[in-house]
Amino acid sequence: MLDLSSFIDSVKEQNINMDAVAVMRDGALLGLHRFSDTVAHNVFSVAKSHTATAIGFAIDEGKLKLTDKPADFFRDILPEGIDPKWERVTLHNLLTMTTGHGAAHLMVVDRKKLRAEGVDEWLTFAFTRPMPYEPGEKFSYGNLAPYVAGRMLEKAVGMTICDYLYEKMWKQMDIAKPQWDTDPMGHTFAASDLYLDITDMVKLGELYAAGGCYRGERLISEEWVKSVATKHIDSCVLNPAGYGIDEQMGYGYYFWLNHGATGSYRCYGREGQFIIILPEKNAVIATQAMNSNVQPILDAVWKHILPQI
Repeated sequence: MLDLSSFIDSVKEQNINMDAVAVMRDGALLGLHRFSDTVAHNVFSVAKSHTATAIGFAIDEGKLKLTDKPADFFRDILPEGIDPKWERVTLHNLLTMTTGHGAAHLMVVDRKKLRAEGVDEWLTFAFTRPMPYEPGEKFSYGNLAPYVAGRMLEKAVGMTICDYLYEKMWKQMDIAKPQWDTDPMGHTFAASDLYLDITDMVKLGELYAAGGCYRGERLISEEWVKSVATKHIDSCVLNPAGYGIDEQMGYGYYFWLNHGATGSYRCYGREGQFIIILPEKNAVIATQAMNSNVQPILDAVWKHILPQI
């Protein structure tokens, strides 16, 4: 087993509110430490990486293309007078957070307000947000793009994202169908609010670290794995503390590139939910936390865990 003691000591010394850390290599558990009780944890925007994976399955099946446009998918319900730039937004733009929006939408406050007002069709809200930029021009992180992408996916495959991932991946990984929030119409909320124990959370990283195979069985194409891990756009700092060098290394398809380990990338949920994928080592490091300043968690991983793998 890998020695996590120095990582644990560093976390405690910095008063980082950690819940769990797990390390896998070649399909074997090298280390696991829980700072709190075993519970299904909200992994927040790690849900986005699961949505990207579901989209990859659909693209592999020929049910979606990166050039598909949400305006074409939802022509029958497009509100009148929407910004004509929507006609140029593609699935690629949705996956790279480059739709042309300049602010984060469908975050917690928006969703609470929509529910309170009895708004069932959240696409109406999405299609009427201001678009100050051209599609592809600027990275603007938020929940609108993955929500719209998730709705495209569900229409293309004829089931919810949660059901689709269970059929395509979770069942093969021996993961029970998890809790995942939905909108008022029952559509999986593609951007967030997925609940996983860390021992299940780390399995998505295994799939990507092994190039699309899970413990010897190919589930998703190597081409898609390369696509999500490719830098498509410059990213920016989201860390509330203002320091986030790993947030500035670029963005793929709902995956972030890393500063601390060459050739690596990660799933990233707020408060320190990370699945760090190390393809060169066929290894994964996962963390669960509730700590607003997330960069120190990554710094501790790079210093105390990475050298041991």
